[in-house]
Amino acid sequence: MKYNYSYKHLLVFLCSILVVFRFFIDPVEVLTWDVFGYYLYLPAKFIYSDLALSSQERLTNLVETYEPTSTLYQLVNVGNGSWAIKYTMGLSILYSPFFFLAHFISEPLGYPADGLSLPYQYCLTLGGLIYAMIGLVYLAKVLLHFFNQYTTSILLVLIFFGTNYFHLTIWDGTLLSHNFLFTFYALLTFFTIRWYADHKIKHAVIIGLSAGMITLVRPSEGICVLIPLLWYAGKQSYFKQKLTELKTHYAQILLAGFCFLLVLLPQALYWKAIIGEYLFYSYTNPGEGLDFLSPYTIEFLFSFRKGWFIYTPIILFSFVGFYHLYQKNKPIFYTIFIFIALDVYIASSWTTWWYAGGSFSSRSMVPAYVLLAIPMGFFIEKVKVNPSRKIAFSVVALLFIVLNLFQSWQFENKVLSKERMTWDYYWAIFGQTSVSEEDKKLLLVNRSTETFQDFENRNDYRRKPLYKNSFDEMPADSSRSENVFVLDDKHHFSPGIDIQYQDLTEFDHAWISCSVKLFIPNGYSEILPVLVATFHHKGKTYKYQAFELKIENVVWGDWNEIQFDYLTPGVRSLEDNLKVYVWHRGNQKVLLDDFMIDVYEPTK
Repeated sequence: MKYNYSYKHLLVFLCSILVVFRFFIDPVEVLTWDVFGYYLYLPAKFIYSDLALSSQERLTNLVETYEPTSTLYQLVNVGNGSWAIKYTMGLSILYSPFFFLAHFISEPLGYPADGLSLPYQYCLTLGGLIYAMIGLVYLAKVLLHFFNQYTTSILLVLIFFGTNYFHLTIWDGTLLSHNFLFTFYALLTFFTIRWYADHKIKHAVIIGLSAGMITLVRPSEGICVLIPLLWYAGKQSYFKQKLTELKTHYAQILLAGFCFLLVLLPQALYWKAIIGEYLFYSYTNPGEGLDFLSPYTIEFLFSFRKGWFIYTPIILFSFVGFYHLYQKNKPIFYTIFIFIALDVYIASSWTTWWYAGGSFSSRSMVPAYVLLAIPMGFFIEKVKVNPSRKIAFSVVALLFIVLNLFQSWQFENKVLSKERMTWDYYWAIFGQTSVSEEDKKLLLVNRSTETFQDFENRNDYRRKPLYKNSFDEMPADSSRSENVFVLDDKHHFSPGIDIQYQDLTEFDHAWISCSVKLFIPNGYSEILPVLVATFHHKGKTYKYQAFELKIENVVWGDWNEIQFDYLTPGVRSLEDNLKVYVWHRGNQKVLLDDFMIDVYEPTK
């Protein structure tokens, strides 16, 4: 009996891989870190009736019980006891059917209906997989518009197994935004193709809703509107065709725009209710942000830290394929190329362009694979007609797939570092299944998520004195012969340092060792002074650390020493400045002496 192949058989197989591999490891820690922030709208509204998160005690109890995050960086303090969720609510809306299912079954199964117990973890993971399956189905539909089912099948295999889609969707990012964005980009692209073919109202509505949801999930993805706006499927000249469509179908275009804005309305209403404004920029940490005038595009593409082309080399087939797409279909080439160029530009403009340690390769580009599969397909169509090129392509593609799967395993097993990779370390562990302590020395510096980090390997650094100060006022009640500085109601801040990073060190990091002596008089009853180290970007503070004496350790009527070590952050600009000083938060007199600051730079 002859077997009749269908791409649908491959889809079933890929969907089965998703389920088996995802549940091979129990999804008991999926509502953590960024996902915790994406998801927080649901329990805040439907369990605790507290969208303003004014009851921090309840939230603290959840964090202590389930440990979804080490700090509440997902929230922004907006005053009046209210907190705004840093992320937009798009993912919460998409999670919601599975949240309600979990909420319904939690107590009957013997689990607390608190939003983070095991049923919520499992149900939301299942939801993430369902969205992923829908994305694969619609990706296939998009590709079938351009290619036969055999080329479509090859593309599905290359995207699934050859890119970081595999690792992101199955392991570290089932509930991250990129999985869901991939699906909605597939929907948007497919229904854009359909609308240009038949101009049906329902397709215009789906275009508007899909683009709106993409933007609500991640506002920087608002450039997705370029896909339906720039797409072309006519026989007239490009601009003449666009003008004709605008005149003939302006009502449907306005309807799509209305649907787009309708999806964004709940977010605007939330901001208005919590903050008092319809628009709000929630990324308030000055240490990170979009630097459009100085993007990190070269690093984003080629750095061994997490360069897209380095860790997902198979995507280079798409960029070669742009040439062949240009030869076959110039309007579609321009649509996809302009979108990808802008997408890379925006993604690489983010200060922390490696996007933390939560995923292998550049996770921000995964949604774009829906469009990049198209030029990749044109490249495959070109090489498959030449037997020698077909064999060469097959060999290289297979090697890229094997590399991707093996490095995904390395990433999961901590052989590949999540965000500390370097050229030297990459080649030291290339093809390895374990890593030595000697190899680990080749990594970038470890930046802890804890507030304070111990300076453990001091011998690997060289000390350079940065600041030393003795002061010029003698206290009447001091028996010391040295001069001191007086902190009181008129002097709340001590002298200290204010130095730009470029003048501090030429390395990618340095340790700042600070020490100061404080005389706390008998009878002192106010809040104790703190030793502060912080960076500033355009006058705004980031990586602020303040170390204070513990009241139980204070020796009253005598000198007490504060000492701590401060690791410089990944600075946003070399002109960002470091300040170190003592802040006296009370008004009673405190004496200060022997203020010393040293910088420790790497010896290598």
